[in-house]
Amino acid sequence: ATPGAGQAKGSDHLSELGKIELQQETTIIFTSGSSGSPKAVLHTFANHFYSALGSNQNILFQPGDRWLLSLPLYHVGGLAILFRSLIGGGAVAIPAPGKSLNESIHHLGTTHLSLVATQLYRLLQNDSGVKLLQSLKAILLGGSAIPANLVHQAVEKRLPVFISYGSSEMASQITTTRPDDSPDHLLTAGKLLPYRQLKIAPDGEILVKGKTLFKGYVQGEQINPSRQNDGWFATGDLGYLDCDGYLRVTGRKDNLFISGGENIQPEEIEQALCQVKGVREAVVVPVKNEEFGYRPAAFVKMGKGFKPDKTRLRNELQKKIERLKIPDAFYSWPGKNRQDGLKLSREFFKKLASKSVDK
Repeated sequence: ATPGAGQAKGSDHLSELGKIELQQETTIIFTSGSSGSPKAVLHTFANHFYSALGSNQNILFQPGDRWLLSLPLYHVGGLAILFRSLIGGGAVAIPAPGKSLNESIHHLGTTHLSLVATQLYRLLQNDSGVKLLQSLKAILLGGSAIPANLVHQAVEKRLPVFISYGSSEMASQITTTRPDDSPDHLLTAGKLLPYRQLKIAPDGEILVKGKTLFKGYVQGEQINPSRQNDGWFATGDLGYLDCDGYLRVTGRKDNLFISGGENIQPEEIEQALCQVKGVREAVVVPVKNEEFGYRPAAFVKMGKGFKPDKTRLRNELQKKIERLKIPDAFYSWPGKNRQDGLKLSREFFKKLASKSVDK
């Protein structure tokens, strides 16, 4: 097979590689396992090819550009940088061991950058980091939900940010905001990229398919396609499309729990907490409760110069969410927390909360 028509500028140099078998099995990447056991995701070359092709049609990446390899290659976000370079003709800038992100951006002539929320937060803490970010052509944000206050900071500082939603199974990005999107649209996960399909199931789950969808999970010597009968893949994420066609992700389906007969989505509470001044990061988990079945408990990481004030947090949350959703307990951020890939492990925080309740 050969690449189809409509290739991005700079992709014609692929012909020099000779005939490419698009359906060839190419990579196995493990999911983060943030809400369970990691799964081995098998991709073909076509999955990565069309992922990069669709991405490059939204974020131009061409000869003369340099995309910093700021994410690990065992993560689909890092691997996707290599394929965008192959398709678009731009270069991959590889950081030297031990060099900080600031140093790498500056010394390697970076024009494009992929970041998770924590990386962006750290770069925004000093003027030199902000100036480096302002000099870039594109900053692709993803990996997990991006707090609204962080997006507001990026907009205020006129950073060229692109908010994305993706998955390992879809070879990275599924939806991404556009270069000319309004500040309000930057609070969404963007619009569907080319070569992908998306729809919302009756229960609110996000379903996807398309040319970027993986071949299946590797389970021993077998490959499990893990698709519904009509070819759609259930992401496990909940969300909806707004009136402008932008995807808004509300949380993970398996994170939802019931408290006193009401559905509680932890991500809704986390987003509300992150809008409180001084809150840098939050994780909300269910803890067992005799009266309600389960109640929410929150771990809160405060920014520099701020102290966790439980009364203030409760008062601020009362303005943003229903009373039943306000956590019964607020815990300080643990000194050490386990991460699965680029995501925090909710299982770690669940166990930590249970231990605190048992004391």
